[in-house]
Amino acid sequence: MSIIEPQSEPSDFTIEKATNLIALSNKIKSFINKITLRKIFLKIHLYISLWLGAFLVIAGLTGSILVYEHTLDKFFNSESMLIEHPGNQSKSIAELINSANLQSPIKGATSHIQLPTSPDEALIIRYQMPAEGNHKGHNHHFYELMLNQYTGEVIGQRDQFTSLMGLVLRLHFNLFADETGQLIMGITSLLTLLLIMTGIYVWWPKLKHLKAAFIIKRNASPTRFNFDLHKTVGIYTALILFSVSLSGVHFNMPYLFRPIVNYFSPVDNMRAAVVSEKVMDVSISTETAINIAEQIFPGIEVKRVSFPANKTGVYMVMGKQIDEMSDKGTTILWVDQYSGKVLKVKDPHQLSPGNAFLNIQLPLHNGEILGEPGRVLVLIAGFAPLLLMITGVIHWLKKRRSKRLHDARFKTL
Repeated sequence: MSIIEPQSEPSDFTIEKATNLIALSNKIKSFINKITLRKIFLKIHLYISLWLGAFLVIAGLTGSILVYEHTLDKFFNSESMLIEHPGNQSKSIAELINSANLQSPIKGATSHIQLPTSPDEALIIRYQMPAEGNHKGHNHHFYELMLNQYTGEVIGQRDQFTSLMGLVLRLHFNLFADETGQLIMGITSLLTLLLIMTGIYVWWPKLKHLKAAFIIKRNASPTRFNFDLHKTVGIYTALILFSVSLSGVHFNMPYLFRPIVNYFSPVDNMRAAVVSEKVMDVSISTETAINIAEQIFPGIEVKRVSFPANKTGVYMVMGKQIDEMSDKGTTILWVDQYSGKVLKVKDPHQLSPGNAFLNIQLPLHNGEILGEPGRVLVLIAGFAPLLLMITGVIHWLKKRRSKRLHDARFKTL
């Protein structure tokens, strides 16, 4: 006769464990069911803002200043950049360079000259600073001499790297942190594109609420006013901030931007090295190089001339054609320093689609693509990140506090 042992009852531990697993499973299902694309985008929008908000504010405010960089530079440095009594006849560029060389603390060849845009504006001669010390690796670090082109007198000089506008530009471009700062600002520009797209998705209203989405409600509570201010400022500046951020990626991360553009349309390296065809004893004058450019492009306003760096180098004449968008001009001619032969031309009207797209990035970035109204819009939009960050943080803190109060009340039940 066999004795059948009674089955043991499940332990309390097993029952408790199973109950907890079921509860956890239900919570996960409930969480998944509550997830929507809007909530995902809202979280992305929030975290990008919290992580990179300060960098975006710096980029916006400094960018607003740089929209009128040259105008402000002349305003703050009028004694060294403006001529009190303009003359009738300018001295030759060779005479002006000789005068500058006698007074320049940088003993080296002239890098380039910036021609005046008005009769009362000084001609600027720039010298490449030695790549040493804190300035190692800065190819765009120049020492400037401002000359009265009528008398040859040096009326001002400075290290462009440490000038007021130079400091603003460096803060805007790389946070005074060289390649690391440039990468940070590039990532900020890149993620700002995502920030704007998620913001538009979260903002997108139903048709019946379309009008309300573009206005701030009258007599609203402080909380509602803050929310309305955030969404309206965001949507009204979205397109401008998107174009500025896109061009920011181009300037800070060209190694990423150019290949993407090249994928859709081949991009030529317009600044590939060009050399004079044959070394001779006598070079043409700077005025001759400028005249050659003016003959090829009648009406061009020559802005800048870079000098040959060595015996095989060339003149690089840069200017603005009448219908160009960029005030600095993007037309470039590479001229043989001996024969005067034009070896290469960059004409913004004759570029491939890929190069044309790259060429408009600066006018996009500073608003020149829409003329003076565009520059004003970019200047105003530069203050938007600061306002958006303030209103966004206030909204986030209020929601966070409300959630904490809700959770605390729920625990007491």
